[in-house]
Amino acid sequence: MYLASDPRNIRFNGSGRGYVAAVQGTSFDDLGELESISASISVTNDTMYTTRDASRAAIIEQEKLRNATLTVGLRELTEENLKIALLGGDFQAQNQSAGYVNLATAAAAVDDKYVDLGHLNVYMRKLTHGTLAGGSFAKGDTITGVTSSATGVVAWADGTAKIVELVNLGGGDDWIVGETIGNGTASGTLTASEKLEDIVVVDDDTPATRYIQGTDYTLDPDYGLLRILSAGAVGAAFSFAYNYEAVTKKYMHAFTAGSVERKLIFVTDKDDRGTRFRMTFWRVKINLNGDFPLLGEGAAILSVTGTLLADTAQPAGQKYWKMEAMPKAA
Repeated sequence: MYLASDPRNIRFNGSGRGYVAAVQGTSFDDLGELESISASISVTNDTMYTTRDASRAAIIEQEKLRNATLTVGLRELTEENLKIALLGGDFQAQNQSAGYVNLATAAAAVDDKYVDLGHLNVYMRKLTHGTLAGGSFAKGDTITGVTSSATGVVAWADGTAKIVELVNLGGGDDWIVGETIGNGTASGTLTASEKLEDIVVVDDDTPATRYIQGTDYTLDPDYGLLRILSAGAVGAAFSFAYNYEAVTKKYMHAFTAGSVERKLIFVTDKDDRGTRFRMTFWRVKINLNGDFPLLGEGAAILSVTGTLLADTAQPAGQKYWKMEAMPKAA
C-alpha cells in the first residue's frame, strides 16, 4: 500500500472473477459473469448507561456480535450457480430424443384448457403430391421418397386435396420436390414438402374428420401444449399425432439441500485502476436472497447472500477471510 493522499490507493470497481469450491476443496467452478459482489460487515455492541445522574450517559460499550455477509449477483444460469442459489441437488440428464406419437387417444380434455402433450418442439411433415397412379395413400402407410430415401408414416391423407401428413420420419426427412413418392403400390410426384408447427388431430368416431388449428384447436408447439376450443367442432373422442425434436435437457430438485456452503475466491482485474485484490472466503453459507427472475426486462440476475462462518481447518485468527493486496507499480 502507499502513503495517504496517493491516487494509486483509489480503486475503480468494475471487473473481476469469482470462483467457488467445496469448503476446504481445491477444485473450483467459475461463477461466470457477475452483476455485482459486495461484502458487508456489521458489529453489534452492548452499551451500559450510568444510573448515577440524569445524563444517562454511556459508560461502557462492549462488542457483542460480529457478522459479515457476501452478496453476489449471478448473471449466468450455470448448473453450479443454480444449485447454489436454489439449494438444489445434482443435475440429472433427462434428454428428449427425437421421436413421434401416432394417433394416440387423448385423455379427457376440458374445452379451452391446455393439455400437456408431454413433449417439446412438436411438429408434423406435410407432403403435397400430384395425381397418384396405382391406388391411393391411406392412414398407416409408409411413404418413401425414391430419390431422397426419406420416409414417413401417414397420420392423415386427403386424396381430394392431394396431401399426406406424416409422423415417424426417417431417412433424414430430406424430401426433394419433384421426386417420386410412393407406398409400394400407389405413387405420385412430390410437389411440396413443409415442416409445420402443427399436429394431426382427428375424430375417433368419424375417421374422415381432420380438425383445423385455429378453428378447432390451438397449439403452442415449442411447449407441447394443446387446447381444444369450445367454439370448434372437436368431439369427445379424438386422437392426435405428431413428431418431436431432440432436446437436450437436465433437471434438479430445488430446496432439497439443507444448506449450501462453499469456499469463494474473488480476484479483481489487474487492469482496473488502483490496488488489485484477491479475497478468499474460507466458508460461506449461501442462500437465495430475493427473487428468482423468470419473466421481465433485461438479464435474469440471481441474487444470493452468504454468511461468513468460521472454517476450523484454518489456523487460529485466520478462520474467516483472507485479503491479499497487490499495489500498482509507480
